[in-house]
Amino acid sequence: MQWINPDINLPFVPNAKMFFGISAVVVVASWVVILIFGFNYGIDFAGGTEIQAKFNEEVDVGRIRSAVNGLTGISSEVQRFGAASENEFLIKLANITYVTTEREVKIQAGLQAAFGDKGFRRFHHASAGGDKVEFTLDTSEDMEKVKKIFADADSATNEITVTGSEGRFIYRAVLEGLGPHISQALEKEFGPNSFEILRLDSVGPKVGAELQEQGLLALFYSMLGILIYVAFRFDYRFSPGAIVALVHDVSITAGVFAILQLEFTIPTIAALLTIIGYSVNDTIVVYDRIRENLAKAKVKPLEVVVNESINQTLSRTILTSGTTMLVVIALLIFGGGILFDFAFALLIGIGVGTYSSIFIASPIMIWLYRWIEKRGGATSPVKA
Repeated sequence: MQWINPDINLPFVPNAKMFFGISAVVVVASWVVILIFGFNYGIDFAGGTEIQAKFNEEVDVGRIRSAVNGLTGISSEVQRFGAASENEFLIKLANITYVTTEREVKIQAGLQAAFGDKGFRRFHHASAGGDKVEFTLDTSEDMEKVKKIFADADSATNEITVTGSEGRFIYRAVLEGLGPHISQALEKEFGPNSFEILRLDSVGPKVGAELQEQGLLALFYSMLGILIYVAFRFDYRFSPGAIVALVHDVSITAGVFAILQLEFTIPTIAALLTIIGYSVNDTIVVYDRIRENLAKAKVKPLEVVVNESINQTLSRTILTSGTTMLVVIALLIFGGGILFDFAFALLIGIGVGTYSSIFIASPIMIWLYRWIEKRGGATSPVKA
């Protein structure tokens, strides 16, 4: 289907410098925004706990925050999730454990006071994979007594196991996690059966930092792979244009997320990788037509051939991007809060990716070719 006459001759290449200048300003502005405001990292990268709760009736955000913050050592951020009629809220906590430093000190002091003369030693609290406390005694002690020490420190236990033999008994206590305490606080404020916990995710800060590093490496290696692929598939002079176009697309999308302070999570990285793949696909279609036309019209100036190639693929580019954006818009509207940020990133990325395939990638290829030509390089911009 051709919506645009393939013989149309819009002046893309003659106006390339103007469009490139506009893009440069927007990309630099995006970088500045990112440096100033930074990203609103989700728990995937920042660490912490995120709870999605659905209430049976309309409730005030302030009451939810007050109920959660009433727990000693817990500070929360509460926001509405999805449509107002759904009465769903996200409760975000920096904590991944209910056992704060104050509670840990109380537990250790209680155990020391009760079992100091029983060889109490090797106390260790681990929050990864659930709140767990381990300590060693010379003797086997009454479990109810141990449980009461934890309860007195506001850290009730789910299970306590003992292994070892006389002279070295290792106690392992699994404590009630953050989730049950949040539920209890909400029940106290709103009453029993007034809400439902739909989701509880918890990520430690160390894991979050590793995920952040891996996400950035995924973006880097994807661009490196595309650079190598385009160089072999076409010519090394085509690769820089494709990479600059991808940096352009990712930078602007990331800049929009930074200025709007949308949550930057693993799905956002997935969206950026999708944008990279989609954008380079558009660019390769244009590059392929340029190579075909160069083989047919060896006497035409490179600028004319490139401009004609962009015009010839314009209908395909607009149709493909347009239909894809319709699907993304549907996902944005009907996909719910969980998919909103992902769909929004795709919407921005597909738009700027279509733009960069036309106005960024091909002109850079021309400029690089002319620069090499001036330095006495080869005259053919494509492989035979």
